Amino acid sequence: MKAFAEYFEEDGLLYRRNTLLQFGDSWDLIGSVVLANPGSAEPMTAASNDILALVSAFYEKYRVGDNFQSKNWHEFSPDSTMRFVEKIFNGWYIGQNITLNGVIQLFNTFNIKNQNLKEAVAQIGVESDLLFSYNVYKYFNDKPTYFGFSDVVLGNDVLRNVAMNIFSKSSDVVRSIYNSEFSKNSFYHPKYINHAYGQSHFQKYKNDVLATIVKNA
Repeated sequence: MKAFAEYFEEDGLLYRRNTLLQFGDSWDLIGSVVLANPGSAEPMTAASNDILALVSAFYEKYRVGDNFQSKNWHEFSPDSTMRFVEKIFNGWYIGQNITLNGVIQLFNTFNIKNQNLKEAVAQIGVESDLLFSYNVYKYFNDKPTYFGFSDVVLGNDVLRNVAMNIFSKSSDVVRSIYNSEFSKNSFYHPKYINHAYGQSHFQKYKNDVLATIVKNA
C-alpha cells in the first residue's frame, strides 16, 4: 500500500484531505471509505511529478468537476487505520485474502489531522475552508463505499449532520447495503472492526456489510 494526500498547515493546525490508498500497479477505483478524521499517518515526502501525473489522471477519470491542485500533495506513511481499511476491502475479516490492485479513496467527516479524536472534535470551531469536505459523495462512482464515522462523530451535532449529508446524498447503489434510515445503521470505525470481527454478535454485520463490500469491490 502507498498513501497519497493533500497536506496543509494553517493557524497551528494540520489538515489532510483527499487521501488515496493505492495498491499494486493500478489506479483504477476500487471503492471509498468515509471515516472520522485523519489520524497518525505522517507525510514522508512531497509527491513526485510522476505521482502527480497519475493523481491528475485519476481525478480526470473519477473526480470530474473537482479542481486538482498539485502543490500540496505528499506521500504518507500508512497508519493502522489504513491497514484496517485494506483488510475490509481484501476480505480478511470474512476469511478471504484478495490481492488489491487499484485505489481506495479515504474521506473523513472533518480534515483536522489529530489521532486524538476527542481532542480533534474540540477543534472544529475554527474558521477554515480546509475543515470539511462536504461533497465527497459525488466521487463514489457507485463503487463499494464503507461508512465508518464512529460514535464520537455521531455524538457531535455538527459532525453528525456532515455524516448524514454524505450518506443521504450518496447514490442508491452506494446505500443499498445499508438501512435507508441513517439512524438505524451501525457505522463502525475500522479500529472497532479489527477488535470485534471474531465475536459472535458481529457475524450479522460481517455478512450484511463487510461481505458485500468485498463482493462488489
